[in-house]
Amino acid sequence: MNTHNYDRSQAERLVPLLKAIARELQERSGHIDQLERELETLRGDERSGPKGKLLVRLVEHRRALNEAERELAALGCALDEDHPLRVLIPGDRGEFEGGFAFDAVRNSLEPLPVDSVR
Repeated sequence: MNTHNYDRSQAERLVPLLKAIARELQERSGHIDQLERELETLRGDERSGPKGKLLVRLVEHRRALNEAERELAALGCALDEDHPLRVLIPGDRGEFEGGFAFDAVRNSLEPLPVDSVR
């Protein structure tokens, strides 16, 4: 298994990429929510026509969302389950504890204390 570890300077260089991935996650999640609401309003179980087209779009957005999450994992990073659009970055020991958190909402990179991650 390839361990990722980042010092402050390396984590700062990740920020533009993490910002782009976070934007992608936010946009795709919004589209997914919208499409799911639209699908709920359509009657019947028809897989063709308007409902079928919405289902295809929904699958495409979910696939792209999964790909963005895989990009984070390939960097050794992960989404913080408790804070939407917050990306955890492993520190110099290769662990999230003592690493960093990029908050895409506040556009900030903060160090994580050693006991801050479950």
